[in-house]
Amino acid sequence: MQVALIVTVLFISEASAYKWHDCVPSTTAHPWVTVNSISISPDPAVLPGNLTIGITGTVNHPFGTDVKMNVYMDKQLLGVWTKVPCANNVGSCNYDNPCEFLSAFKTSGTCPQQLTDHGLPCTCPFNPDSINLPPSVFQVTNIAPSWEWLATGHFRVRAEMIHNHAVVGCFELELEIQRKGKSRRFIFG
Repeated sequence: MQVALIVTVLFISEASAYKWHDCVPSTTAHPWVTVNSISISPDPAVLPGNLTIGITGTVNHPFGTDVKMNVYMDKQLLGVWTKVPCANNVGSCNYDNPCEFLSAFKTSGTCPQQLTDHGLPCTCPFNPDSINLPPSVFQVTNIAPSWEWLATGHFRVRAEMIHNHAVVGCFELELEIQRKGKSRRFIFG
């Protein structure tokens, strides 16, 4: 019995379906962004490699530098959700100007083809419109060695869009990520 418990703690099952939901609070009368559906495959995600992502939703209100973004990221360690700290703008971070990250697309003119093919913008501001990205393949070619420990495991991510201290958009995703060639995680990834 003790051996089975130890094995369960050290080797977390591979079987995991991603889960998502739009988490705009019911007190938000007019959400700025709503998400209706999302698809991700393979599940679990295997990196580096190809990820097929589809999403539908609506931008209901124009926005740009007037919003902030709070991201909460947890990783399951030994069966317990553990906060991933913010490091180099990855993890549980607060962004005063999320548009600043998208400015790299504007500067280089390299919006991913998967988005431009479907009329989806890569830079701020965003205007009211429907979001319709049919399942599209995105290639993740490599992961920096310093982030490999983070790129394996069971994750829960919540992104909140904030305007004047109110949540006007929210999305939560739970998924399993594996490194290519590794089917099981040992303790920490």
